[in-house]
Amino acid sequence: MTSTPPVMVDADHYTMPAHGWTCFHCGETFKTPGGARDHFGFDPASDPACQIKLGAERSLLRALRSLEHEHQLLVVQLHNEGSDALRAWAAAMARHSQQIRLAEEHGYERGLADGRKKTGQ
Repeated sequence: MTSTPPVMVDADHYTMPAHGWTCFHCGETFKTPGGARDHFGFDPASDPACQIKLGAERSLLRALRSLEHEHQLLVVQLHNEGSDALRAWAAAMARHSQQIRLAEEHGYERGLADGRKKTGQ
């Protein structure tokens, strides 16, 4: 089973080009990382703002981008097993596996002891 690599959430990992970022959909150029991030999103798979057709509803676009960013943080946290619930589940599974192994070993030892009694060894 292959695992997917963690999603990069550092929105400023691209260096700013001298001319800024230009959208090939609408031709608008963005001179600040924040403006570009609002237009293009946090992930290359995000739709640019000009394709979302929000018009004057910039607050909706910012809310969308904020939720996209939060989603990416949660994906990374899940991938890194960073949530308390996931750590608790993993610890419970480890304890359960150990208990099963100990029960199987105990049953095997009991079976050997019973076999020795029957054969008189």
